[in-house]
Amino acid sequence: MSVVSMLTPGISMNSFEATAHVVTQLEVQRVSYMLVGALSSNAYGIPRATKDADIVVSFDSIGVVEFAKSLGVGFKLDRQMRMETITNSIRNIITYTPTNFDIELFRLSQDEHHKERFQRRQRRWLEEIKREAWIPSAEDVVIQKLRWKRRKDLDDAENILAVRAKKLDWDYLNHWTMIHNTNDLLKQLRDECPNLDVLDEE
Repeated sequence: MSVVSMLTPGISMNSFEATAHVVTQLEVQRVSYMLVGALSSNAYGIPRATKDADIVVSFDSIGVVEFAKSLGVGFKLDRQMRMETITNSIRNIITYTPTNFDIELFRLSQDEHHKERFQRRQRRWLEEIKREAWIPSAEDVVIQKLRWKRRKDLDDAENILAVRAKKLDWDYLNHWTMIHNTNDLLKQLRDECPNLDVLDEE
């Protein structure tokens, strides 16, 4: 399937079309990336609404300012850099102004799991943006959600455990959650899951 967007910059898009346009431009510019956040957990669990899109990027020959300019009309870069405290990733926000939708770009950091999940990323069809894109593995989504520990992240992690429990690499999950001191939380969420035999569909 072609990665070339059928959308023309400058023509009004909805928020997910704007996200698809950003993904297309990342691939055109040959920037390595993966979609994270709700869009990645929705691919493996029970979909929920989201008010933004999160993307881990590894810029090489192009910088964030140049990349933002390549997106065209309607995309505004906040040049103030922020630090994400768990993985020490630098974050920039690009806002698609017609819908006031934030697309957050997180730089690939030197955090060991951050690097590992980037290497393990998978290409999958994402229904919201109507195209294939790179996302973390289901295990890596769960591991990162447990690090955040916000209620919505724990709900996402539990949904993935419920839907995909039989297909998950539990040795890998236990390895990283032991390192992050979140293994007890993983066990708790698994115990709280509904009937896995019913929900594990794939």
